[in-house]
Amino acid sequence: MSLLITGSSGFIGTNLILFFKKKKIKFFCIDKVKNRYIKDKNFFQLNLKNKSKLEKIFKKKKIKYIIHLAALPGFVNCHKNPTKAFEDNIFATFNLIDLAKKYKVRKVLVASSMGVDNFKINPSIYGMTKYFCEQLSHTYIETKNMNIAICKISNVFGPYSAHKSSVVHSFIKKILSNKSLEIHKDGFQERDFIYSNDVCRILYDNLKHNKKKVIQINTKKYLRIIDIKNLLDKISNKKNKLDFVPTPEGYDDKVYKKPIIKADKNFINKLKTTFNWYKDTRKKLGLFN
Repeated sequence: MSLLITGSSGFIGTNLILFFKKKKIKFFCIDKVKNRYIKDKNFFQLNLKNKSKLEKIFKKKKIKYIIHLAALPGFVNCHKNPTKAFEDNIFATFNLIDLAKKYKVRKVLVASSMGVDNFKINPSIYGMTKYFCEQLSHTYIETKNMNIAICKISNVFGPYSAHKSSVVHSFIKKILSNKSLEIHKDGFQERDFIYSNDVCRILYDNLKHNKKKVIQINTKKYLRIIDIKNLLDKISNKKNKLDFVPTPEGYDDKVYKKPIIKADKNFINKLKTTFNWYKDTRKKLGLFN
């Protein structure tokens, strides 16, 4: 399998590399920056905006499958950097899909977000870029007869995520730094949380065998932000301080009234694994400095 992974130095990308290494599957990686956790000989340091250099990789490596993870993530990050969001999310995705068509790539998985579903209700720069990429993918599916699957991913947590600022990672870093946890509004916002290795498994399972145009990568189970705080209190064996803070511009903090479940043992163990990864590696990686 001649597989290309974009955004390989990111959170999901790092977990995906390790997942494929265990399965002894050959792959190539692209990212703008080097991976801080692992080194891989099949890595190309490249910005996807550079279409001519990207095309050289397509020619040389005869890519047949693509998992496209590269993007500027996060509501706040994109809100503060709309030009960068457009270039890294929309322009880069167009280059990749257009070359995939030219070089007859068999299948492309394009990472998107469940947050796109609320884009029209609650517009955001991040949601707009992801929505555009979804529409671009649909257009190439229908007009160019391409095999593209849009992967709508929920809130991912897990190891190799020191740079992440989403709620689970932010909470854990503040707990280990003895700082107060920050919650927007009352913390009753519902979110679907999924573990990183589960995302990798679903991506792998859908790479060759599934013909769906849209793949939902989630658990269909919702927890409130305040529930995550309470679970981490138990895992860290302390009552962590909590501050209610204003919601940053560009962030989706609406309460959509999803059915709330109680976290099961499996979820708690995955949350504990994530906590322990931060705890065990923070000094080695110089985290929180």
